[in-house]
Amino acid sequence: KIDNANVVTADIETDNGVIHVIDAVVLPK
Repeated sequence: KIDNANVVTADIETDNGVIHVIDAVVLPK
Protein backbone atom coordinates (compact mmCIF):
# COMPACT_ATOMS: atom_id res chain seq x y z
CA LYS A 1 0.00 0.00 0.00
CA ILE A 2 1.13 3.54 -0.76
CA ASP A 3 -0.68 6.27 1.18
CA ASN A 4 -3.88 4.22 1.55
CA ALA A 5 -3.76 3.31 -2.14
CA ASN A 6 -3.61 -0.22 -3.47
CA VAL A 7 -1.41 -0.21 -6.53
CA VAL A 8 -1.50 -3.28 -8.73
CA THR A 9 0.90 -3.52 -11.64
CA ALA A 10 0.69 -6.23 -14.27
CA ASP A 11 2.70 -6.81 -17.40
CA ILE A 12 0.45 -8.41 -20.01
CA GLU A 13 2.17 -9.87 -23.06
CA THR A 14 0.33 -9.36 -26.33
CA ASP A 15 1.08 -10.05 -29.97
CA ASN A 16 1.85 -6.34 -30.37
CA GLY A 17 4.12 -6.11 -27.32
CA VAL A 18 3.60 -5.59 -23.62
CA ILE A 19 0.77 -3.69 -21.96
CA HIS A 20 1.47 -2.07 -18.60
CA VAL A 21 -1.62 -1.94 -16.43
CA ILE A 22 -1.83 0.15 -13.27
CA ASP A 23 -4.89 -0.06 -11.07
CA ALA A 24 -5.03 2.27 -8.07
CA VAL A 25 -7.85 2.50 -5.59
CA VAL A 26 -7.82 5.25 -2.98
CA LEU A 27 -9.90 4.68 0.12
CA PRO A 28 -11.02 7.64 2.25
CA LYS A 29 -9.82 7.68 5.84
